[in-house]
Amino acid sequence: MRTNIELDEVLVKKAMRITKITTKKALINKALEELIKSNARKGMLEYINSGVWEGSLKEMRAMR
Repeated sequence: MRTNIELDEVLVKKAMRITKITTKKALINKALEELIKSNARKGMLEYINSGVWEGSLKEMRAMR
């Protein structure tokens, strides 16, 4: 999908420096992936803390 957006150049430069990503396209894609992962983790935590899920996270991790 082609989209024209105005980005904060300071943020872009900082992000490219710390991630070693060299293109704006790759940087934006990585940022979107991380946003999706972060929100998925939040949803899992809400589900676990809701009382619906019963189990032991430690036991599940030990079974890996």
